[in-house]
Amino acid sequence: MIKRQRRSKTAADLKQELEAAKRKLAALEARAYEGELSEAIANSTIVSEFLKIKSRYKDIGAVSILFAIGKAVKIPRLVVTQEEAKTRSKRSASK
Repeated sequence: MIKRQRRSKTAADLKQELEAAKRKLAALEARAYEGELSEAIANSTIVSEFLKIKSRYKDIGAVSILFAIGKAVKIPRLVVTQEEAKTRSKRSASK
């Protein structure tokens, strides 16, 4: 059996682990509060107001409207993007 020498982690290694842990925590918080936020948004007038704005300004895309709303409520460094729709792979006829 080969024994490996333990080496202590450097500050760079620890910082990298800390950043990974922060990302995991942010994802966990988003999942934890997702139901509550969805319910609160559904019960508020946010959706109807968004649809009013969208119908009034038909030339402007939804992403631009959401970005403008984020700016209006002063969310710093907000990035709003829309991903392409994922296409399903075609089934092969032979099984």
